[in-house]
Amino acid sequence: MASIPLVSGGSQPVFSIDTLNGPQLAANVAYTPAGTPTNFAGPALEFYQLGNLVGIQNQAQVNGAVQVIDQTLQQFCTIAIQQVNTDSISIATYPLGAFGGNATVSAAAIDALVTALGNIQITNGGVTTGFSTTGVAVTALGFKLAAS
Repeated sequence: MASIPLVSGGSQPVFSIDTLNGPQLAANVAYTPAGTPTNFAGPALEFYQLGNLVGIQNQAQVNGAVQVIDQTLQQFCTIAIQQVNTDSISIATYPLGAFGGNATVSAAAIDALVTALGNIQITNGGVTTGFSTTGVAVTALGFKLAAS
């Protein structure tokens, strides 16, 4: 009787599609699926919150403070997701380590970059106003859904 041999069995071809080293068996002690996560939606992201930016929700216009902050950060990373809250900005960035290290080091680096912007001068409708970033507090809080 004829048969067709299975060349891709087990769970790895389904769940670890970015690993091309064949099927893994339970007897294989090197099989550590938790050590090799796969993100089907794209690259791994780092999540930060830029807090103490009082009134930032009013700075989302063209050439506003949000845009200036984004452009400053995007010299080092890509912002994949962003939410502007009442007094903070939540961002997800990639690649991992874009700001020089682990989450704590990266949060301090982002804090320094945004603080260095100082008083951002914004002209809107012929009126120039300032927005201060000197009190920013950046935390690496992981993935967090915004409160509604």
